[in-house]
Amino acid sequence: MSKTYKSVQYPNNVTLTLSLGKKYELTYVSLEFCSARPDSMAIYKSDDFGKTWKPFQYYSNDCRAMYNKSATGVVTKANEQEALCTEAFSQVDPLSGARVAFSTLEGRPSSANFDKSPALQDWMTATDIKLVFNKLNTLGDERRSSDDSAHNSYYYSLSDFAVGGRCKCNGHASRCITGRDGRLVCDCKHNTAGADCEKCKPFHLDRPWRRATKDEANGCDNVRCEVGRSFSHRLPGAVEVTVAAVAVAVDGTSIAVGLFIGCAVITTAAPTISL
Repeated sequence: MSKTYKSVQYPNNVTLTLSLGKKYELTYVSLEFCSARPDSMAIYKSDDFGKTWKPFQYYSNDCRAMYNKSATGVVTKANEQEALCTEAFSQVDPLSGARVAFSTLEGRPSSANFDKSPALQDWMTATDIKLVFNKLNTLGDERRSSDDSAHNSYYYSLSDFAVGGRCKCNGHASRCITGRDGRLVCDCKHNTAGADCEKCKPFHLDRPWRRATKDEANGCDNVRCEVGRSFSHRLPGAVEVTVAAVAVAVDGTSIAVGLFIGCAVITTAAPTISL
């Protein structure tokens, strides 16, 4: 997905926000400029629809002065969610047509084992992307000019603002569809549910929900049906639930209980007992 923006002449800070409308796992952010690239800019992401923002990447001719970041920072497994700063893409040349591309996984140690890295999965998740242009690239003549002609020759201008990624479906869907409320949701499989397939369907809690991987679907199973006898289950420090002819599933935080006939016909609604 991409957008084109008109130019803004000789400003201070300029902010552009792209709302995705759903959680995505982003792999790149790409910018193409009609003007010179900014002297300093930052890419931010939100994973809660713009309520809070986290830095993705910084670019500057002077990372330390502008963002108090080292230009030679390194990501390790101990800081895989840290935004870095680079001085490699902030030159005034070329004056148009330059690109800046940010890969969310490049240089991240666990990228080859992404399915098993909750830290990277969280790092890539975004609902919104924000660009903040903090400083123009100029030749310095605007400081010597007594009129506005030099000022008017400098501006920010984007011909393309693109992000790439996939719907965040936790491995339980291959596409997103339009939900009943008109918003994008995952087309969930493996007996999962939710906008991001982030939970099990009702009465499919026979084992805790887990994200799918390239090797395991980790689908949610039908609850086991215990017919004709009492069944009780106790979690440490929690209440005990005892019922007859029951299907019980525990996901670690709640117990779903429902009465069945012949392990097939539900005879009563299924209460959820929060622990």
